[in-house]
Amino acid sequence: MTTVSSTAVLEIRISCPPVLASYLQELLWTLNGVQSVGEIYDTTRPDDETRPSDLTHVNLFTTDPLGEDYVKVLMVENPKLMKVCDITETRWVEETDWAESWKQHWHPTPVTDRLTVCPTWEDYTQKSPDETVILLDPECAFGTGTHETTQLMLKTLETLADEQDFSQLNLMDVGTGSGILAIYAAKRGCRDLRGIDNDSLAVQTAIQNAKINGVESYIEFTDGPLGELCQTPYDIMLANIIAPVILELFPEMLLRLKPGGMLIASGLIETSVGKVEAAMQAAGFSDFKRRQQGDWFALSGVLAQ
Repeated sequence: MTTVSSTAVLEIRISCPPVLASYLQELLWTLNGVQSVGEIYDTTRPDDETRPSDLTHVNLFTTDPLGEDYVKVLMVENPKLMKVCDITETRWVEETDWAESWKQHWHPTPVTDRLTVCPTWEDYTQKSPDETVILLDPECAFGTGTHETTQLMLKTLETLADEQDFSQLNLMDVGTGSGILAIYAAKRGCRDLRGIDNDSLAVQTAIQNAKINGVESYIEFTDGPLGELCQTPYDIMLANIIAPVILELFPEMLLRLKPGGMLIASGLIETSVGKVEAAMQAAGFSDFKRRQQGDWFALSGVLAQ
């Protein structure tokens, strides 16, 4: 019998056609014990070299010892995955090894001409006075600035901050992860922010990242359930999660959004963005805007006054 350390994480590698990678990732995030899901490619290389036309791999890290069985069930329940996806590797890795090994592939990431996300262990020189640089050590939390959904949210926030005075607005970030979105909003002038996440380790990571960026006094991070928070009305609500979770939390988010306030959601793929928009429309949202990057979408809408 193989002895597994109490700090080990199960790594499951799945091969699939690139066209299904985003769909597979969204489904994997719904499994119990998931710590990280991502497509395997080196972000320092051009896209056309990192995404081969015939096959790609998606990596899942989970603390659930039955993780491989859950993945197999998920694929059986989704016939289009069952026919073309295969588990190619399953192994236990020490959590510390997993948390550190990916760092060698992550370097300063330009999100826009005026926004760069930089690992705390890398040196980076600001290119211009109006460039915003976010220093980040996400540890095990989601949000490095390399994933399409995070970039979509940051780009949407950049546009919004260019159009409005963020110092006059308050903002809630649901599923804050590394805290990257709230930190960016604070750097653009927002002074009343709250970030929530159901992972207490992510919350601690977000707090540290806020300190590194000198904005800790503007952001309150908590791991309390959204439904237990007071119904403080916010001007902007962020939800970079996945569609099923967004729809589950939607009534609670709605209770905490001001009339005329904006909800910005991502973690959406083509089959789910319409469902989220339909729920928002039924609740009185309008002025919808979509952004797309790769297979992922961000959706924003304004709540009726």
